[in-house]
Amino acid sequence: MVALQIVREALKPDASPTDLAKLAESDPGFALRIISMVNSAAFGFSRKVTDVRQATAFIGVRGLRTLGLSLAISDMVPAGPDGMVLLGNSLRRAIAAQLIAKKLGHRDVDEFFTAGLFLEVGLLARARDDLPAAARVARLPASDRVVFERAEHGLDHALRGSELAKAFMLPAELIDAVALHHDPHMPEAPLARVAWVAERVAAVWEGGDVPAAQAEAARALVAVGLADRDVVDMLERLPGLVTDGGLAFERDVGPQKGVDQLLLDVSRNLLEMNQNYENMVRRLERLLAEKDELSGKLEAANQELTRLASTDALTGLPNKRSLEAAIARADRDKTWLSLLVVDVDHFKKFNDSYGHATGDVVLQAVSKALSRHLRAGDLAGRYGGEEFLLVLPGSNMIGARIAAERIRKALEAMVVDTEHGPLKVTASIGGASLCGPGCANTRDEVFARADTALYAAKHAGRNRVVIADAGA
Repeated sequence: MVALQIVREALKPDASPTDLAKLAESDPGFALRIISMVNSAAFGFSRKVTDVRQATAFIGVRGLRTLGLSLAISDMVPAGPDGMVLLGNSLRRAIAAQLIAKKLGHRDVDEFFTAGLFLEVGLLARARDDLPAAARVARLPASDRVVFERAEHGLDHALRGSELAKAFMLPAELIDAVALHHDPHMPEAPLARVAWVAERVAAVWEGGDVPAAQAEAARALVAVGLADRDVVDMLERLPGLVTDGGLAFERDVGPQKGVDQLLLDVSRNLLEMNQNYENMVRRLERLLAEKDELSGKLEAANQELTRLASTDALTGLPNKRSLEAAIARADRDKTWLSLLVVDVDHFKKFNDSYGHATGDVVLQAVSKALSRHLRAGDLAGRYGGEEFLLVLPGSNMIGARIAAERIRKALEAMVVDTEHGPLKVTASIGGASLCGPGCANTRDEVFARADTALYAAKHAGRNRVVIADAGA
């Protein structure tokens, strides 16, 4: 490749412009590119050159070396949107370094251009192996790239670029400039200092917090020796010069926005973010309202499920599960408790004679009568079929007998209105008591004694009450 041959020859102490011009002329395509670049706006010469010898006379050995390196590096960059970003980033640093060097009065500004161009060459080398990965890094804010690369695979572009600069046999000062351009502190060597500042200038156009990046770039430029007016002039000129540099390489580097446009974009983005934030807040408010509504519905549904799980569907009374829980508490606390088992007399005849619908009406009427004639704190529930269980906390045998008689008489006096006419209902009641502290009885024994008492009442004739004696 003629470009790399020129670079190698230009690095020799005895390199002459005539010999380099002859080498450039050996490749007509390369020669035309050299002439085009020297005549481009990026170089700013007032006179136009027509051959390589004139171009070499204008730019000298160092200039021709710089052009050779530039062409070699541009050839490393692939075409397409990712290549536009990569080449634009490289040219931005190269031109920034060149501008800084001019404003500081350095004579060999080509050396600074080359240093700036090599700041991103490590990323260009990676692009040849993995373009998507390199482009992803190139689109990150400049200050974040090295951290991301080290976290991803341990080798950052500053280290890779310095190794490539060694391979190109570039001067040690330039190699150090490439290696140190992401250091937290400004280096001491002039070339490395300018490259370090050029990195911060380029960062203004490369994502992240634009106002903060602009302020950091201005501080770095002032620290290296530029006046405030030079800072403003440089930031204004750089985008146009990057575009001209792309044209000189016959490559598109995409639109290069001015600093004012960047700040305007930031303002627009902040406005859009604010609008998005307000929309997000309103949506969040709606979601919270919906969540509260759903929570209320869920709580109501859970309460309904709890009620259904503990309630008999036909009568609305507590079911067997709820009754057993109440009895278990009394058994655990060893307090007086009486149980009354109420069985509707000859209930099967209601179902057989009038149908199950009428039987359900009778059960509903009995459940309402039981609830009306119990004390506060007593509990009536359906235990199954035509049987009801009354739980009487704090009642002994005497209290149980009084309650049973009250219930029996209430049912005996009741008339149930049905579609088949009025029907009379009676019930037999068996009861037993769970005695207080020191009592050896268990709830299972009390259940058994209440069932036995009910059996005795049923066989003594309908509409009877039998209360079992208390066990020891």
